[in-house]
Amino acid sequence: MQTPPSARPGRGRPRDAALDEKVLEATRTLVRDLGYHAVTMDRIAAAAGVGKASLYRRWPHRAAVITAAFTPELTTVPAIDTGDVDGDLLAHLHDTLGMLLLLGDPSVVASAIAEWGDEGQRHLGDLLRRRSEHGIEVVQRWREAGALGDGWRADLLMDSWSGYLLLRVLLDRCVPTEEELVSLVQQVPRG
Repeated sequence: MQTPPSARPGRGRPRDAALDEKVLEATRTLVRDLGYHAVTMDRIAAAAGVGKASLYRRWPHRAAVITAAFTPELTTVPAIDTGDVDGDLLAHLHDTLGMLLLLGDPSVVASAIAEWGDEGQRHLGDLLRRRSEHGIEVVQRWREAGALGDGWRADLLMDSWSGYLLLRVLLDRCVPTEEELVSLVQQVPRG
C-alpha cells in the first residue's frame, strides 16, 4: 500500500509527532461532530491550536489530513468467521461497504476522490485490494470446507463485488440495500 504523504520523511527539522497527533485528534473530533463536508483546513487549524501553514506543511489538502486521521479505521480489516459461509461473505461485503462509508454518505467518497485526484484513486484502490485479499482468504476457507464450488476465481468475485460497491456508492451515490448484498452472496456457486 502506498505511504500517505503525511508519513513520508521530509527535509529540515524532524516532524513533531505530538503536534501531528494533536491535529489528527482535532480532525477526528471535527469530522464526528460536523461531518466531512463541514470540516475545513481553517477549522482543523483552529481546533488543533496551530497555524494553517503547519497543516499545509504536513498535508496538501483537507482530504489528506482527514484520511490520515482515520487511517487506522480505513486500513484495519477484521477477521471474519461467523461459522456460516453466507454470514462470512455477507460480513465481507458489509466491511468493504463500511470502509467506503466510514466518513459519511456516498458524497463523501466522491469529494475525497476529487480532492485527492489520481493519488486518491490509487489509495482507494489499495484499500479495496487489501479487503479483497481478505475476502479471497474467506472464500478459500469455505472452498476447502467443501461449502463453495470450484472452477471459478475468487479474485474475480472480489473485484466484481468491489466494482459493484463502487458503482453504487461513487457513481450512483447511494448505499446498496441489505437485499442487494444478500443477492450478491446468493450468486456465489456452492459446493
